[in-house]
Amino acid sequence: MSSPRNRTSPTTYRNRRIVALVVLALVVVIVWNVVAGIVGFVSGVFNPGEPKPAASVSAPATAGAITDCAPGTVTVQASVGNGKVAQSTFKSAEKPYLGFALTNNGTVACNFNASVEVSFMKVTSGSELIWNNADCLSRKNAQPPVTVLLTPGVPMVAPATAWDRVYSSSTGCDAATEKKVIAGGASYKLTVTVNNVASAPVQFILN
Repeated sequence: MSSPRNRTSPTTYRNRRIVALVVLALVVVIVWNVVAGIVGFVSGVFNPGEPKPAASVSAPATAGAITDCAPGTVTVQASVGNGKVAQSTFKSAEKPYLGFALTNNGTVACNFNASVEVSFMKVTSGSELIWNNADCLSRKNAQPPVTVLLTPGVPMVAPATAWDRVYSSSTGCDAATEKKVIAGGASYKLTVTVNNVASAPVQFILN
């Protein structure tokens, strides 16, 4: 009959069973991974043409053709100056330079018709039309159409035109043929219209 000291206690026996189960589980996992690897390798050898899943990549957006500026996106700003900077009062010997700038207030670049036949500058005094560049003889010759590309938020400045301080008529608009306007502190306003878009009037004084 065995001695009680040599008997294995229930706790020791239970711990040994737990260790054995853990070892068995590890062996099963290792064997499973090895088998899965072999199956995958064999499948790749005999089915090399099978497509593999790839990450989804968004195709780049295709830029569309640049279109005409939508109504209301372009503003016209009239300008009066000395040919270099803005100026509102002119001495008796000074010629005002009349010009304008186009600004695209939209979010994308667009085309805008700025041809001679749709661009007009008018000088008024009160309700009287004083000078209209449509009367200028240089405009009566055929001019090629001009379409400008307007980048959002970037003003496009047109070359300024010197005004001879004269009236305009069907015979022209320069000092060689037309009558001089009143000066001595007289007030005038310039308004520019391009492709049916009108600017706010800009006031200036002739001394």
